[in-house]
Amino acid sequence: MYYDCIETELGNIMLLADHQGLRQLSITSPSYSPNEIWQHNPEFMAPFIKQLKEYLTGSRQKFTFPLAPQGTIFQQQIWHAIADVPYGETVTYEQIAENIGNTKATQAIGMAKNVNPIPIIIPCHRVLNSHNSLCGYRYGEDIVALLLALESGDTILLEAHQNI
Repeated sequence: MYYDCIETELGNIMLLADHQGLRQLSITSPSYSPNEIWQHNPEFMAPFIKQLKEYLTGSRQKFTFPLAPQGTIFQQQIWHAIADVPYGETVTYEQIAENIGNTKATQAIGMAKNVNPIPIIIPCHRVLNSHNSLCGYRYGEDIVALLLALESGDTILLEAHQNI
C-alpha cells in the first residue's frame, strides 16, 4: 500500500492506494501517523492527488482513477449507487434505497455512508436525510456544506470559510 498526504482547505487529506486503485481517503490531523507498513510514495500517488486537487479547485467534476474500497457486498452496492449521484446534485437516503431496490434499507444506507472509506471520491456528502439536512457525515456538517458549496459554485460560502 502506498500513501501520500496533502494540505487542503478541508484539512490534511491522506490517500491510500495500491495497484488495484484508491483504497482510502481520510481527512486527518497534520500530526496523523500512517500505518508503518504503508509506503510513502508521492510518485505513485500523483495521479490521485492531481485529480483531487483539480476537484477541490472546481476544475474537475468526475474522477477517472480506479477505486478499490473494501467492504461487504451490500456496502459496495450502496457505495456504487452513491458514486452515481451526479456532481452538484443531492439525493436522500430514500432515493438511494429505491435505486438499489431495497426501500427498507435507509438506516443501513446511513451506516454504509458513515463507513465509506473513500469520501469525496465516493460522494457521500451528496446524500442527505429525508428532510434534506446535512447529517451523518463522519467529518462533520461543515465539510459537507463546503463540498456542496464547491459543487454548486457558491463562492461566497467558500470565501467565507477561507477567511476564518
